[in-house]
Amino acid sequence: MFLWFWLIGWSAFALPLAIASLKGWAPKRVRSRTTPWGIRVRGVALLVMWLGGLTGPLLRWSDLDSGDASFLASVVQGGLLMFAGGLVTGSPLGEWFYRRAVRAQQAQTAELPQGISGRP
Repeated sequence: MFLWFWLIGWSAFALPLAIASLKGWAPKRVRSRTTPWGIRVRGVALLVMWLGGLTGPLLRWSDLDSGDASFLASVVQGGLLMFAGGLVTGSPLGEWFYRRAVRAQQAQTAELPQGISGRP
């Protein structure tokens, strides 16, 4: 009975947040700090965490021994959480590298000598 409550409660909490983030919705304070791409990456991370929350009950319902199911569930859930954490921490890092490359490109084009027509 607890497994059913877990599946319903976890899906009711995590799935709407993940879908909203994939569509680009976020609270105003988050939108001011994060790009739309970063919000969507966090939505994918929430979907990965949702899948991780489902693996435990689904493996317990399988035909595996309880010890084997628990071990496999912990390994799968740990891997999915690490992947979701990598997505969440990697998206701001990717944005930082992109902004740095754009600034370097703009600085490089500003230093080029201009012709009479104003074109490089």
